[in-house]
Amino acid sequence: MTFPRGEACVKTDNCVCVIRIRYNISTIEEGFPDMSRPDSGFVDSKFNEKASPILEDPEVVMGDGELSLAVDTSQFGRTFQDRTHTFRLAARPKGVPKNARLYNLNVRGKRGNIVQTYPATEYDFVPQYLYTRVGDYIHFQWTGCDTNPAGNAGEGTDQTDRSNCVQMPNADASTPVTEQWVKDNKKKVLFEDPATRLRMATLDQTDCLLLKELLEQNGNNEGNAEQDARNCGKLNAANQYFDGGVLRMNKTGTFHYMSTRNHNFSNRDQKGIIYVVPLLPNWAVAIVVVGGALFAGAAAVAGLMFYAKSHPHSGVANMFSKM
Repeated sequence: MTFPRGEACVKTDNCVCVIRIRYNISTIEEGFPDMSRPDSGFVDSKFNEKASPILEDPEVVMGDGELSLAVDTSQFGRTFQDRTHTFRLAARPKGVPKNARLYNLNVRGKRGNIVQTYPATEYDFVPQYLYTRVGDYIHFQWTGCDTNPAGNAGEGTDQTDRSNCVQMPNADASTPVTEQWVKDNKKKVLFEDPATRLRMATLDQTDCLLLKELLEQNGNNEGNAEQDARNCGKLNAANQYFDGGVLRMNKTGTFHYMSTRNHNFSNRDQKGIIYVVPLLPNWAVAIVVVGGALFAGAAAVAGLMFYAKSHPHSGVANMFSKM
C-alpha cells in the first residue's frame, strides 16, 4: 500500500486504498511422480492435475501394508476465495487530541441466515464488546450493500443491508430505551443528546411514511409495505454508508445497544456492548492518593528542616534537636 508523498493525501482527503485478500491452498511436496525433480519445492497453481508432484489418491507403503491418501490433484495450488475491498483513509477529526485513543465501531456480516451467509456471517457489530476509558473517542460508522442474493432472509427491502444503533436498557432486552427511560436514567445514557440518539436510530432518512400511510399506499399488503423505499422504520431510505461521527465517552458504565432492523426475535440478533471504565482503576487511584499524601508529608518535613536550619533558635529547631 503506497500513498502519494507519504501520507499527504490524508490532508486532502484523497487516500483511496485497495486491499486484496486471497485464500489459497499451497503445498510443499517432494518431486514429481517420477521423482525427476526432488527439489521442486513450493507447489502453486502451475502444478494442478497432471503437473502435480504426486498422483491422484496415491497408495503409500507402510511396512508390509499400504495406505491410501485422499488427494485431489486439481486442488493443489488453488485459489478458493478472492476478495477485493476499497476503503478511504481520513484525517483525525478536528477537536480530537493527537494523544487521544480513537476506536472504530463498524458492522460485519451480510443479509441472510447462517446457511445463506456462509462463508461470511450474519450481522454483527465489530467489536461486539468494546472496552474504552473515559476520554476515549468512538467513530460510529458502517456500510451495507444492495446486491445480496435475492430472497436471503432479512428485514426491509430485499437484497439490501442496513444497520442502526439504539440503546437497550440491559443485555436481556429486545427493544430500545424510551425517552422516559432516558430521563429516569441519565447516568446510564450512551448518546447524551436527543439529536444524536435520533440520528443513530434513523440514519438521516427523509421522505418517510408512517406505517398507516405505507399500508394505504400498498393496498394493506404488509409485505409490499415492508419493501417500500419510504419505509424508514425498516431503514429502507437510508444510504448504504452511514457516518455517525466521532463521539467522546464522558461517563463510566456498561452500555448495551442493538440494530432494530436486524433483530429477529426467533433466531437472530445484532447487539453490542460498550464498556467505559475510569481513566485509572480503583487500585491505581489508591496508589496515587497514598503516594500524593507521602510526597506532601515528605515535602512538609523537608520544609521544616530547612526552616530549623536557617532559624537555629526557633521552636522548630528545638523540636528536631530532641529527635
